Amino acid sequence: LESLSYLAIYFTMGQCCCSPCKRLLPSSMIEFSGTAAAEAIMNEESLLENNIPQVHSINPEMSAPSIRVANDLGNEVKGYGLALTDVSVEQESCYWEWRVRTGGNPTVTVMVGVSNRRNSKFYEILASSSVPPEQHGTKFMCTASDLKDGDVIGIVVQQSELPMIQLYVNGEIEDGLQVTRFRGTVYPSIYLPQKGSNNDVSATFLYREEQYVHGPPGPQFHPLIAERSLM
Repeated sequence: LESLSYLAIYFTMGQCCCSPCKRLLPSSMIEFSGTAAAEAIMNEESLLENNIPQVHSINPEMSAPSIRVANDLGNEVKGYGLALTDVSVEQESCYWEWRVRTGGNPTVTVMVGVSNRRNSKFYEILASSSVPPEQHGTKFMCTASDLKDGDVIGIVVQQSELPMIQLYVNGEIEDGLQVTRFRGTVYPSIYLPQKGSNNDVSATFLYREEQYVHGPPGPQFHPLIAERSLM
């Protein structure tokens, strides 16, 4: 029992860099080799093949108070400031998209990527800070400029290779729009600008294959899977 506990601690402490489902494998399958990583990937692929439904949305409690959810599905965001989704990035490699609407503006600039968990206290401190709000909570995000109405930003995440995050715009890779590393538990996120009197800039979070406009650059980049499903 003591040795099994040691193994559980070993994997939990981050010695295995892929999916958290490896931490939940039976002890008979835990080996100090590539077996655990292979089993984790197979488990993720099995979930996808079995069509386990994934329903994700914008999380208002982790988003700025100036952000609002704009549709019944919960995946469209309006307003301005930082918005986080309710699903953490736990997989070895994954992909999602944001479809941007400019709200009547010719072009807009947004930031996309991932962010650590936020709460109301974070935004209270931000409101009294002299640092521009776009510099808070956006360390693991990239700026996508001159977006036109309907443009789609694709986000590729690969946790065992660098860069960890790479952006695509309308299916084309954007050189320089990448995040080399991120740490901690992170969530897909977007920062909308304060643009115009109505702040009608919006973005829709596309996380399932049937929602994709362009899709990932390779088959290894799967749709997001909630951590509870990986269990």
